[in-house]
Amino acid sequence: MKAALPYILILVLVFNTLCSCSTETVEQVPMLKSIVEISLDGSSTTTSLRYNANKIVSIDMADTFLEFQYSENFITKIIETNKISSQKNTLDYTYVNGVLSKITSSAHYEIIYKSNKDGTISYEKWSKDATNLAVRDYYGTLVFQNENLVKIEKTVEDKQKKMLLTTTVNCAFDNQKNALRNILGFDKLLDFSNSISLNNCILSTQSTTEKYLDDNQIVSSIKRWDSKIQYNSDGYPTEIVSEKGFFGQANAKHLKSQLFYN
Repeated sequence: MKAALPYILILVLVFNTLCSCSTETVEQVPMLKSIVEISLDGSSTTTSLRYNANKIVSIDMADTFLEFQYSENFITKIIETNKISSQKNTLDYTYVNGVLSKITSSAHYEIIYKSNKDGTISYEKWSKDATNLAVRDYYGTLVFQNENLVKIEKTVEDKQKKMLLTTTVNCAFDNQKNALRNILGFDKLLDFSNSISLNNCILSTQSTTEKYLDDNQIVSSIKRWDSKIQYNSDGYPTEIVSEKGFFGQANAKHLKSQLFYN
């Protein structure tokens, strides 16, 4: 009996360890479940998000349905379906050293991203014209600070009007948590603009400059959007009062976005 005692003690210790592990609670990370966009007239639309653990499976908007596919921890394909026309657009995402380098669309265009030494990211969109020649639709620069997309520059060359149209969007951020930040790989999707930032944009300005190449005439304008945000006890937004919808679409009739989590 004395010889067996050490083995009994070992079994008791193992059993207690297993029991203690099984009773530990795993902290659940908040995942955005739905967004209700409310207009000034009281009407509303709902966007639903579906997950597999922390991987996004789909985003169901009022007029668009997005399906996401992963390769390991990276989102490598998004299928966009227009719910009105049923038209589909497939976007393939290519990464180099963990950074997005190219988006290839089934609608016959590509967006190329290049990381610069100063930390900015340059981008260009290329498509094919009627003669199948490559045409640059626009180009620009993305500026990040503290994991937030603080500046977006975009220039479109209108050859028919002989004009350069340059748009610059600047954003100021709070220090609270972005509702989409816990989605695996979502912060790599540079085409989702400020939705990929660490925090929430509370003030954005958009300056537009039209430069006519014939006479160097310049026409400028500027717009401003403010966002008033309420947060839950975990620091995630629950209500955003703004003329912009949650995904950044400007609409003068938009009142607020209400956010709900799992």
